[in-house]
Amino acid sequence: MKISKAVVESPEKILTARVEQALLEKLPVDQKSLQRVTRILEPKNLKKIGIAAIGGSALISLISSLTHDSAYKAAVAREMKKQIAPLEQRLEELQAQNELLLQQNRELIARLDTLRPEG
Repeated sequence: MKISKAVVESPEKILTARVEQALLEKLPVDQKSLQRVTRILEPKNLKKIGIAAIGGSALISLISSLTHDSAYKAAVAREMKKQIAPLEQRLEELQAQNELLLQQNRELIARLDTLRPEG
């Protein structure tokens, strides 16, 4: 493999030159496509790609945790509804019983009013 002396300045340039040479040997690509690929492999572009990948990973992690939290909240809500259902039924029974007692109380008061002597 031929590497020019100008390329030997830094390891990144050596890597770029080697990738470029390998691509030329293995793939029938035009010069423009090769330049695009080697531009992507430059360190400054790799940093940008790395930052984008980290940002994407953080976003996916955030979405995953939010989904997990909402699933947990839904499970807790279902369990709470199961536990509250008997209490709601008992409350309805007590309210009906209370209404019946109030009605009986009104009837007794009305009877007492009719039995009281006027005057």
